Amino acid sequence: MGTGAALGRSLTALYGPELELPAFFEGPFMQAVQAAQRQLKLVVVFLHSEHARDARRFCTDVLCNDIVRTMLDDNFLLWGGDIARMEAHIVAQMVHAPQYPCFSVLLPASVDEVRVIGTLQGEVQADAAISLLAACTEEMETHRSEMVARREQHAEDRNLREQQDREYQEALEMDRKRAEEQERQEREAREARQAEEERLRREREAAERAEAERLALIEERRVQAERLEPEGPEATARIALRLPAGQRAQRRFRPGATLADVYAWAGCVGHLPENEGRGLEIPRRFVLKTSFPTRDLTEMDRTIKDLELSGTNLVLAEIEDEEEGE
Repeated sequence: MGTGAALGRSLTALYGPELELPAFFEGPFMQAVQAAQRQLKLVVVFLHSEHARDARRFCTDVLCNDIVRTMLDDNFLLWGGDIARMEAHIVAQMVHAPQYPCFSVLLPASVDEVRVIGTLQGEVQADAAISLLAACTEEMETHRSEMVARREQHAEDRNLREQQDREYQEALEMDRKRAEEQERQEREAREARQAEEERLRREREAAERAEAERLALIEERRVQAERLEPEGPEATARIALRLPAGQRAQRRFRPGATLADVYAWAGCVGHLPENEGRGLEIPRRFVLKTSFPTRDLTEMDRTIKDLELSGTNLVLAEIEDEEEGE
């Protein structure tokens, strides 16, 4: 024999097809408890043992009694089990069944709390079963109110837990977003600091390179000034030079001196003894031009005589670097 509806079929097969049994719940005991909670019904548990002396009479005279059957079908949820089965044996221990058949009415207050509110066992008469079911039916409203209160409390507790879980998750999400925002700000600040440090480093390196180039150019022009050919009796070609700041300088050259010699003089003119203290500044890169008509002088191998530069006024113009000119 089994439990639930299977038990009903077994009883019919055992005691005859003429048995008109009430409807048994199809499923395990805990499912029956849950279904009763949903339907706000009491659970009636019938525990059967085919070895019990009153087993047949209980099935034929009590369960098949028209009044008992109608009361069970209309107002209760009936679950049955053979104590030879483990599930029914466990339920028997829960309801403290000392002998069989056992007929108990249970209040499923909650899944974790099932209370026995009435029990009949052993030699049970139909009238006793009817009285028990009637008494439980009369008290049903009280039991139902308790079940509703329990269910509502469980629902309220569940809703509270869900709300607390939502609030907790929302708090976690807010904390996560704050942490991400803080991390983003710190990352951007760190990247900005690194970019600023990199910019300052490049500026410093550029300034150091520029200073090194300036000092190297000064040294180069100082050495060039020391090597410059002095004016002698043969230096008869006078050339005047106007600098970008408006300052002027002049020197006499041999007519056979080349334009390269004039460029060499123009580059180191600020370092010559006769110009000491005048603060002459010569650009790093420059070109010499005739003043009128204006033309660039770039033929370095040609002589002053060939270029007819004697007695002329030349202009020193700065050549801007491409980066500076952009």
